[in-house]
Amino acid sequence: VREKELKETLSRLGRQPKLVITDSQVFDAVAKIVPKEVPLTSFSILFARYKGNLALAAKGAQTLGTLKDKDRVLICEGCTHHRQCNDIGTVKLPGWLTRYTGAQLTFETSSGTGFPEDLSGFAAIVHCGGCMLSAREMRYRMKCALDQNIPFTNYGVAIACMNGILPRSLAPFPALLRLLDET
Repeated sequence: VREKELKETLSRLGRQPKLVITDSQVFDAVAKIVPKEVPLTSFSILFARYKGNLALAAKGAQTLGTLKDKDRVLICEGCTHHRQCNDIGTVKLPGWLTRYTGAQLTFETSSGTGFPEDLSGFAAIVHCGGCMLSAREMRYRMKCALDQNIPFTNYGVAIACMNGILPRSLAPFPALLRLLDET
C-alpha cells in the first residue's frame, strides 16, 4: 500500500503485521504510522543484507553524523535510469545529508558500471540497494571502500539513521543489533 493508505490498511488487518517493509524514501512517514512494536525495515536494507554486508552498511551510516564542511560524499546508483525531478541520488539524499550534518558537503555521483577505483578523496559513500547489480559487484564496491578506509552505507540504512530509526529498521536482524551495540 502507499503510505497515504497505510494507517487505514493497518486498522483493517485485524491484527498487527509481523513485519513492515517500506521504500526507504518514506521511512519517516511510515515510522510514525506503524506501531513501534512492529518491526520496520526497507527494501534497500534487505538488499544490503542479501547482496552486500549489512553490518558494514550500518557502521558506515553511523559515521554520517561526523561529516563536516567541504567533505566529499559519493552517491552511487547501480542503474542508469533517467533522472527525474526530485531524484533520490542527486536531490533528496544530498538535501537530507546536508540537513542531518549541518555541513556544507560536496556531492559527486556515479551510476551504472561507473565506480571510481580511487576513493581516497571521499569522506563517505552512500550506495543504492544494488537491485540492478550482482551481489559480487556490490561486495566488490564495499570491499574497495573498506580497503581504502572509506565509510560505506546504502540509501536505506543511511535514511533510517538520519531519521533516528536505525535500530528499529535493523530489528529483523537481532544478531546485527547486538553487534552494533558492542561498537
